[in-house]
Amino acid sequence: MGCKYSKVSAAHRSTERRLNYDGGDVDDDDDAIIVNLTSEENHISIPVADPQAFNNSFVQQRQQAIDNRSYQSAIESCQPTSLQQLTDIIQTFSKGKSIVDSHWIIFYWIVRNIQYDTGAYISGKCGDQSPEVVFRKRKGVSAGYANLYKYLCDQLEISCQIISGYAKGYEFENRIDAPTETDHTWNAVEIDQHWYLIESTWGAGYLNEQSIFQHEPNLYYFFPRPNEMICHHLPDDNKWQLLQTPINMTQYLEMPHFHPLYFDLNIELVSPRNQSHLDLIPGKSYALVFLKVPSDVHLMADLKLNDQVIDGGSYITFDKRQQMSRCYFAPIKTGKYKIYLYGKRGNSAAGEYRSILDFVLDVKQMPQNSISFPKVWKNFSEFDLEVISPRDAYLIKLDNGDKQLEILIKSPTNVELRGHLQNERKQEVMGGQQVYYDRQKNIWRCKFAPDRHGLFEALIMAKRKTDPDTYTSVVAFKIEAKFIPSPPISYPFTWQLFHDLDLKIEAPRNRSSAIWSGNASYTEILMQAPDVIQLSCNIKYDNVEIENGSLAQFNKEKKLWQLLFAPERTGRHELNVYARKITDKESSLNAVVKFNLDVRKLQRPMKFPMTYNKFQIEKCQIYTPIEGILKKGSIVPIHCAIPGAKSVNLTVDSQLLNNEGYRGSILQREIQVGSKDVVIYAKYGKNLSFDSLIKYTVR
Repeated sequence: MGCKYSKVSAAHRSTERRLNYDGGDVDDDDDAIIVNLTSEENHISIPVADPQAFNNSFVQQRQQAIDNRSYQSAIESCQPTSLQQLTDIIQTFSKGKSIVDSHWIIFYWIVRNIQYDTGAYISGKCGDQSPEVVFRKRKGVSAGYANLYKYLCDQLEISCQIISGYAKGYEFENRIDAPTETDHTWNAVEIDQHWYLIESTWGAGYLNEQSIFQHEPNLYYFFPRPNEMICHHLPDDNKWQLLQTPINMTQYLEMPHFHPLYFDLNIELVSPRNQSHLDLIPGKSYALVFLKVPSDVHLMADLKLNDQVIDGGSYITFDKRQQMSRCYFAPIKTGKYKIYLYGKRGNSAAGEYRSILDFVLDVKQMPQNSISFPKVWKNFSEFDLEVISPRDAYLIKLDNGDKQLEILIKSPTNVELRGHLQNERKQEVMGGQQVYYDRQKNIWRCKFAPDRHGLFEALIMAKRKTDPDTYTSVVAFKIEAKFIPSPPISYPFTWQLFHDLDLKIEAPRNRSSAIWSGNASYTEILMQAPDVIQLSCNIKYDNVEIENGSLAQFNKEKKLWQLLFAPERTGRHELNVYARKITDKESSLNAVVKFNLDVRKLQRPMKFPMTYNKFQIEKCQIYTPIEGILKKGSIVPIHCAIPGAKSVNLTVDSQLLNNEGYRGSILQREIQVGSKDVVIYAKYGKNLSFDSLIKYTVR
């Protein structure tokens, strides 16, 4: 695959004018234009001069040479002390081998052993680049690499030429004015009457942004295809373009800066087709790049100004239907920006993102309504996530009475999310987030509530359900909070089951902590649940459950579950609520929500009566006594709601009392407490036996 041009660049400009930022899905008109852009009639490939050069036989020979481990091992182990000795070694290795194999041996030795002379390049004083000097110093610039390659080919009597020209390498500036002098050198070789290109300089590595040479052999430059090479290498002599119709300097400079991985990943630039400079879409505050991308390829992007990444400056969406990535770039002020696109293949965490494509965005005037995008990490693309709302702002302002931010995210079914809210000091806001999957809407709801005025970061993390319990950052928003009401909203910790069972908290609302009164003995949480749901609860201190410290019962008048919690001491407690569907007889109760309880003053600790599973299943309620410890010999009124029972009875001192006081689902009678436990039983349906419901202890 090579660079492509459009017949009518005006059609591209028309497309960019009509694109609307509406959450990543273009409207029908834009769909039609994009389909038109990707149709063959609007594309002209750059045809090579010799279509048979890269026939199947040659492609196989090239790959077999690269994959030959014996070649690599031999070359890596040889340590020649002179250029003549290197020549002898290569001649010995190449004896009886094909010309392709011989070229690979030469290429691999050079890219493995010759470092790029960064100092000479930066100073402009390249010095002697003869094969002898380059070999001896083990470094050189492009002329030195090309000279050494030709020298070794000459010793093997292999046809080789040196090409001078222009390259979009380190510090290349996309521009409309042509350079005055050639700035790069590479080779062309003839094999079986076909000409091929060799680029050993770029094959040896690259200069990073700190002007340091990264020695990293890149095998792409071992016979790169001419119609791809032309995207970043322009020979001074047109014949070495190896194209049917050579391109000129103006066309070369207009091309975006393509990197080899762009071709390896089989990516196709749809728009802008043939320009290295982007403009903001007329009437909008962002630029847009369209790429046709295979489904197993993931992209990342950066928008940089003065080498600084702009947070919220880039965003990528992927349209599976069209296999099209839409890459948005939003500047924050006027200036000359660089756009960097990166790619990788596969969903695994292994493998790095590498450069595929660069553009320049020159913003001379900012539009009135600027936007930004969520900050995303590389896993955002790998997890196939999509931000549904808000899509056009990295910084969200909460004021005018707004108390919380809700972010909606779409994800595959095998991915789960978590949230984290922190202030500008990187301190976590306790109870500041609630993240759950809305199964009715098939969307994740991520809620964040700042606890005061100031700047906050709402971070969303993700993992695959099959992975270990390690979440990684995928997307983040900034929140600027003003006029936050007191007390601020906070969320109790909820498990996904809480939302799946359609549970709702009636009191305390919008609080992560239960309310404690200094003169109380217990606190309550009121929850709404469907009829088929059974709830239970417990209270823990220092991660140890308090025996008989909680009571879950159903308030028939309010049609709410009343969850009561009685601490034994002051300090921070944990209140847990559990649930299950009554119809799922085999399933156990599972945690659904957790509150905190901070007890600063406790006048009189108490215990609740013990209740049995049947008590919650039948939605019973204790009116009195709510205290679970009875005094020996005292007269106690018993008042409970026990709906649906055929009969109800009690035992005192292990003796069954007369069956009386149960009418209309209400048990109401007095008893004299003995010296043993008091137990209330009920008989249901056709059962002959009684089920235990409530037990009081005696002191």
